[in-house]
Amino acid sequence: MTDAADRTIREFLVPDLGEGLLDATVVAWLVAPGDTVAVNQPLCVLETAKAEVEIPSPYAGTVVERRGEPGETLPVGTRLILVDTGAPTATGRAPGIAANRGPAANPDQGADPAAAPDPAAHRDPAANPDAAASVVPGKAVDAQGADRAGADRTGADRAGADSGPVLVGYGTGAGADTGRRAVRRRPAPRRTQSAAPTDTGRPRAKPPVRHLARTLGVDLAALGAGSGPEGTITRTDVHAAAASPTTGAAGDGGSASGTRSIPVRGIRARTAAHMERARREIPDAHCSLTVDFSRLLALRDRLRARDAESAATPFALLLRLLTLTLREHPRLNATYVQDGPEVRTYEAVHLGIGTATPRGLVVPVVRDAQDLSTVRLARELARLADGARTGALTPRELTGSTFTVSNFGALGLDEGVPVVNHPEAAILGVGSIRPRPHVVDGDRLVVRPTAKLTCAFDHRVCDGVEAAAFLTALGALVEDPDTLLLSL
Repeated sequence: MTDAADRTIREFLVPDLGEGLLDATVVAWLVAPGDTVAVNQPLCVLETAKAEVEIPSPYAGTVVERRGEPGETLPVGTRLILVDTGAPTATGRAPGIAANRGPAANPDQGADPAAAPDPAAHRDPAANPDAAASVVPGKAVDAQGADRAGADRTGADRAGADSGPVLVGYGTGAGADTGRRAVRRRPAPRRTQSAAPTDTGRPRAKPPVRHLARTLGVDLAALGAGSGPEGTITRTDVHAAAASPTTGAAGDGGSASGTRSIPVRGIRARTAAHMERARREIPDAHCSLTVDFSRLLALRDRLRARDAESAATPFALLLRLLTLTLREHPRLNATYVQDGPEVRTYEAVHLGIGTATPRGLVVPVVRDAQDLSTVRLARELARLADGARTGALTPRELTGSTFTVSNFGALGLDEGVPVVNHPEAAILGVGSIRPRPHVVDGDRLVVRPTAKLTCAFDHRVCDGVEAAAFLTALGALVEDPDTLLLSL
């Protein structure tokens, strides 16, 4: 029988999710102190500026301590959770806290192929190139918190060998099911303690319900007892509270003037910083063109008649024409590099698509769009849009764009001036397609489905003549898509 003094408590740190980010926000905890967990069982959901990621446990044992309440931001490399593995230490000394350093500690072992950076790909426009790479310290401390660097490293390395390196969002390497959905389907051990104890004063609610409440701005503490078993607050309770004008909202200042303080975290905080940088560093200009979409819509109708499942929307067709135009105007598919300085153009067209989600604006990326057929491009666009809304995309699917498109026409807007997605050279804004008066043949006024295309561009990379040539060429393809056959 192993004495309690010989048991090892394993420390799992906030992992580097492979996005070049320095912190992550706790969205929801899926375990509580006292719970028994298995290897690969999801511990919590962390939100970065890119995506929400389930964090799996590298150890089997009992949860001793967890750090960070939902909504709290933790730096990479700080303690996330302690797990009592029940395994004896190598020396039989007092219980130690051994740090788990994740995949970075064992570079020869497995790594997450989805999160690993592609060396040939364009660097993440949202990443801060000036920020130093995050390093998770490989140290061990005793139960009283005194540093003993390297004293328990043998035990920590052994634990890493037992469970395999942690693949964030997928679990550990050796023999593990690497599908995120498969991880979610694995039944968790029976919990030994309620996830929402009433003696803490916190309202009873499951983590997904707490996440929903934060998304809708509902203060759970103001709801009282819920309609679920033992007063547990349910999704129905949260939706009802969100629809009620009398329910207190999370973040309400409560002042007589009716002001409200809304914390800016996660994606919204990153977007704010990114926009500030873009406006500060990029001397942008813009040009616009009203385009007749009659023939493009007719082409859409013919494609749907042949294949109803093709997902060939007008926006997807426009993106296909855009990729061809960018190949002919490479200075718009580029970035300005301060060191040199120089303009760096890209042969591959990685299209970033600005997408509104409940968590804020994200930019999923259609990689190598120039190599996709119209049908494949349309289906990839639909897949990424759905994944962005549900938070199911991987970091790699949200980074590496070389040119971005903002479809504010989908929001009902006729026109607008988008902000260049730093460090890219240009962005295309697409207004709504509506029947409008339009002049054809020089002097004949007709009603046609038109839309305004707006190109905002970095004036250091190209001047107005080049931007105008690009936009004019794109407009010509939209108004006469059959000319595309000339390039085949």
